[in-house]
Amino acid sequence: MQIGVGGLPDSNAWLFAGVMTLLLPLKAVLLFLLLILFKLRSRSAFLTSLSLTNYSEFGLIVASVVLPEWLIPLALTVAASFVISAPLNRFAHPIYDRISNKLFKFERDTHHPDEQPVSLGTAQVLIMGLGRTGKAAYNHLQKDVSLIAMDSDPAKVASLQEQGFNVFYADAEDQVFWQGLNFGSVQAVILSLNDVEAKVIAAKKLRKIGFTGEIISHSMHDDEANAIIAAGANETYLTMSEAGVGIAEHVKQRCFSAGVDAA
Repeated sequence: MQIGVGGLPDSNAWLFAGVMTLLLPLKAVLLFLLLILFKLRSRSAFLTSLSLTNYSEFGLIVASVVLPEWLIPLALTVAASFVISAPLNRFAHPIYDRISNKLFKFERDTHHPDEQPVSLGTAQVLIMGLGRTGKAAYNHLQKDVSLIAMDSDPAKVASLQEQGFNVFYADAEDQVFWQGLNFGSVQAVILSLNDVEAKVIAAKKLRKIGFTGEIISHSMHDDEANAIIAAGANETYLTMSEAGVGIAEHVKQRCFSAGVDAA
């Protein structure tokens, strides 16, 4: 509201915003090189720098106190940066896939511990995503088969490791992760990721790198299930439909099995 009632932008404000907007690519490049310096892989550095390219709205709070005369030019600058960065972040993954070969050249010989190549060892089943569905699958299978799981939330991974889960940190949408992945003895993969696009990407990547085992997924809607199947999954279970079938089976067993036995 303070910005709105502060007056209309003049030509100098527009000129300032234009110049600062033109500097956004330089900011992105500097962020990328800084993250590479800290041993991140090119994908992590690229996506992070792209998401941080826009100017922070926190600067408006500071300006309102320290430099009130610059509030309107800075507001224009922040707004323009969001207009540019929003579509770029929407298509960040396809953009990276197109230029990844060029960005690989900037990577250091050593990498951050969280970004080292992954070997799945003697595990028979890989569970991708340890939300409610993934944890339920893990708990059900752990007594019968050798399991390993992955999740893209480092805090969740640390917590689950303390609870005894055989889980590691990785992002299913990370091309570098797939390039450094050694399947070992894995025979089946369960896709329990929250994001549908991530499931589609995971299924495609699994088939692309030569995985011939079973890929089983869950989904909320038919169109999403069809997309995952088309990407290479063997089967996709509709979560809500399966829940309904399970409830109906419990009702059948509890309310009607006694009558059937008596007959």
